[in-house]
Amino acid sequence: MGRVAGKVAIVTGGSRGLGAAMARDLAAEGAHVVLTAGRSTEAGEKLAAEIGGTACFMQQDVGKAEDWARVVAETERRFGPVTVLVNNAGIVIPATTLTQTEAQYREIFEVNQLGPFLGMQAVIPSMRRAGGGSIINIASVAGLRASVSSIAYGGTNTRCAA
Repeated sequence: MGRVAGKVAIVTGGSRGLGAAMARDLAAEGAHVVLTAGRSTEAGEKLAAEIGGTACFMQQDVGKAEDWARVVAETERRFGPVTVLVNNAGIVIPATTLTQTEAQYREIFEVNQLGPFLGMQAVIPSMRRAGGGSIINIASVAGLRASVSSIAYGGTNTRCAA
């Protein structure tokens, strides 16, 4: 077994891209992995099946506290207390300052910035029950430099610390 044998990890945005790679690596290193996504549900279910019995997929809107409560409770029921959280979910809706709608900006904010905050709030009690854990907040270089076509993405891609 690997470095995270027996750990219980939640990976948001875990159905594709970087999140899928992290979910595969955590499982390969011995962790139980819950991958979540709000949109790529078919890809998430397929990846969980590919990984096998140490993984499962749950649909989740990371911007909703009730979804976090459900995911943490179900994770604990299946695998035990959460010991790893990877806040990886993120969205971009390309637009300029003048063309981005308020609804689009709010959606981006809820996934990219509110989601990690709610995730940390939701898993810390579980991690305390486990005797500790690790929270990994994935950010983007877009949070450090401006882009005309993704103002909301850049502004919401600085992550808070636990």
